[in-house]
Amino acid sequence: MKTTDVTGAVSPAEFTQDLLLRDGALLRMRALRADDREALTALFARCSPDSIRYRFLFPLKALSDDLLNQLVNVDGAARVALTVLQGTGDDERIVAVGRYFALDERPTVAEVSFLVEDALQRRGIGSRLLDALADIARAHGITRFAADVLADNRTMLSVFRKAGYALNSSASYGVTHLEFPIANNELAAERAAAQEAEAERASLRSLLAPQSIAVIGASRDLRSASGALFQNLLRWGFKGAVYPVNPHANAVAGVRAYASVAELPEAPELAFIVVPACAVLDAARQCAAAGVRALCVISAGFAETGAEGKTAQAELLTICRAAGMRLVGPNCMGMVNTASDVRMLGTFAPTDPPSGNIAISSQSGALGLALLNQASDLGLGISSFVSVGNKADVSGNDLLQWWEGDDATEVILLYLESFGNPRRFAPIARRVARRKPIVAVKAGRSAAGARAAASHTAALASSDAAANALFAQTGIIRVNTLADFFAVARLLATQPIPAGKRIGILTNAGGPAILAVDAAEAAGLHAPKLSEATQARLRAALPPTASVANPVDMIANAGPREYRACLDALCDEPNLDALIVIFIPPLVTPSAEVAQVISEVIAARPNLTRTITAVFLDPSAKLKAIHAGERVVPVYDFPESAVAALGAAARYGVWRATPLGHHVPIEIDRAALDEVLAANPAGWLAPLEAARLLGAAGIHVFTPQLVRSPAEAAAVAQTINAPVVLKIAEPATLHKTEVGGVLLNVTPAEAAQGYEQLAAQVAQHGVTLVAASVMPMAQAGVEMIAGVTHDAVFGPLVACGSGGILVELLNDIVFRVLPLTDQDAAAMIQETRAARLLQGFRGSAASDVAALERLLLALGALAEAAPRIAEIDLNPVLVHATGAGLSLIDARVRVTE
Repeated sequence: MKTTDVTGAVSPAEFTQDLLLRDGALLRMRALRADDREALTALFARCSPDSIRYRFLFPLKALSDDLLNQLVNVDGAARVALTVLQGTGDDERIVAVGRYFALDERPTVAEVSFLVEDALQRRGIGSRLLDALADIARAHGITRFAADVLADNRTMLSVFRKAGYALNSSASYGVTHLEFPIANNELAAERAAAQEAEAERASLRSLLAPQSIAVIGASRDLRSASGALFQNLLRWGFKGAVYPVNPHANAVAGVRAYASVAELPEAPELAFIVVPACAVLDAARQCAAAGVRALCVISAGFAETGAEGKTAQAELLTICRAAGMRLVGPNCMGMVNTASDVRMLGTFAPTDPPSGNIAISSQSGALGLALLNQASDLGLGISSFVSVGNKADVSGNDLLQWWEGDDATEVILLYLESFGNPRRFAPIARRVARRKPIVAVKAGRSAAGARAAASHTAALASSDAAANALFAQTGIIRVNTLADFFAVARLLATQPIPAGKRIGILTNAGGPAILAVDAAEAAGLHAPKLSEATQARLRAALPPTASVANPVDMIANAGPREYRACLDALCDEPNLDALIVIFIPPLVTPSAEVAQVISEVIAARPNLTRTITAVFLDPSAKLKAIHAGERVVPVYDFPESAVAALGAAARYGVWRATPLGHHVPIEIDRAALDEVLAANPAGWLAPLEAARLLGAAGIHVFTPQLVRSPAEAAAVAQTINAPVVLKIAEPATLHKTEVGGVLLNVTPAEAAQGYEQLAAQVAQHGVTLVAASVMPMAQAGVEMIAGVTHDAVFGPLVACGSGGILVELLNDIVFRVLPLTDQDAAAMIQETRAARLLQGFRGSAASDVAALERLLLALGALAEAAPRIAEIDLNPVLVHATGAGLSLIDARVRVTE
């Protein structure tokens, strides 16, 4: 579900968010307004005396004008109130209020309170209000909440205790005073994520497992989309009632038709809308009035067509939100659920996907059809399929949470063309991928959409780099082609995840084995030497001309007997995580006999945890899988496909076995940060201002001193009393060395002459020296780059890579999206080619990697605390020997309005 991002980028007065309750009901949360006085009075009248006493700490019979004025008195971020609304139009009413106000004597502490209508208590509203208020408060410098709660108000005390914050409490005269820090912590985040996932799954149940369905626009013409969809629902034996809505027909496919939704004998849980775009909004309104819980709009003609279509789509979403209906589409191909108690073929596609353990989400309707057909051809079973279309409401984020709790789904496939909310996608995907592998094809890898940038960090970033960063952080297996999409899916759906990257190769032909080894090395896999015991068993089964190394080449005349003996030996080899069995049919051995051997050997080992794949270079056999007892061995046409699938699965296995990272709290000097931002509305910061902004996160930069003449340069150098660096102090000059804008190792006695030399050097490039920066020469270290850039879709990205003057040439840089964990920071550094230098290369001392990790975490915290930061460029970052820290030589920071 799409929501407003709750950060400092959104003022409290503009806050709005759709709110799912634990039972799937959909409400709306927004900022309290001055014109809500009447609605607040009505809420007060509907609440029980106990609820009023709990909120105000004493019995209160009516809301006085003074009290109403206090409630609606909101003031920037110091006094914030949020309301929860139910219903639409004239029936819309406030059902809950949460507010905080900063204490005058302690402005970083705010008192928080809630009032929830009795009928909606114990459904998660209080917790969600607390989360939203804490998010807003954190973004505006408030660090703690306080609350006074009556001792017998067990509901509210439970909300605070289960929130995941570290509570301090004291009791006096029947009132419990609570105070707690609201900084992000893992326990609170886990509680909020679990509550959100529970609500999401409840709200999607009417979409993916409805008890009844209506098809609005169902046609008697089976060649039409609506007619085919209705027939598919009947043909597949949907377990509930299916109603055709068609004002021009008495019956459709032998089923009585109804002129409108209002005439149906019951309110269907789900309605498929398959009418012209101009009639969709009216159909949606009918569904809202009838109490339909969910819509799947097949009809096209919305946001994909331009401004008018976008307006219509926004109106469609408004109708659904107001009525609490979830929406798939518009402009989609439908949904499928193969579960035996559902049997919903809710698509007009001519396909019959077999039941299985793979769930698919596709942003493209046509490609979705191809995916279903290809899955069927390859023998892959589908648990469910959703064509999300324009993603006006339900997106991949929502579906991941449904499939997380779906026992029938073991592998998730995503075809993505865009991300709706990457910041929300990241934590959901990271959590789900720990349990179930996610394979994604992300379209749009080209640089056509890359923007021009004015810093090293931004110039090296792209949305595809951001997507790669997101996938790396969340454990999603990214593939580049649909062929790889299914190659990986077939392996994950049928085999255990490899425990490591060691593979064994068994073949009757050397050529394919060599290709497999080459592909394995490129995929990060390793073909280790086999143990002496295994080699002895192989020699006993094979002629002297065979090779018992890894790959094991049995030579061309190897038949079923040799395959059996060698496969048995390799299954017992302790130094392997996966096996590839390659077969090219000679004149005397048919493929079926070797396939039978593989089936029998694997079936005889039900406890074998090793990953097994096969390659049969025999097009006539048309073999896609080998059934081996409880297991299925996927068969590929070429070695490269099998290796690509194994490599992807092995990388995922390593990621899943790596401990989860933790969010490291970084203290931000909010006052200093706000002061710099207030003084600089937009543009590149002056060097001293950049240093102050970075210092707010504990990032210490060599503070340069600006000089504007040879005499000033000499005077400053004398105070430093050590060799200095002179640099042109012009923020717009990115590559200072390219214009001769840097002089190193200038002694104090040479400083005046150095200033004149610097002016002459930059003048040769058409640059006028207005001012120079002077700073001490730093000790030697490995040159790295670190920084932040802002992607239009993904938000802030933290960067790390090889630095210095060759940064763009080397292009050795890694990005991560926020928020960063300690594991993310460590992985970023390890993924660079410079990691070998940092570890100590050819006798050099190891570098202070821990200090570099702390720098990356601080940059991430700073970017989260100040969304106005557009770019930070730290180049070079000199990483010194272990324990000696690092030196930041040059810092450039750009902020936006």
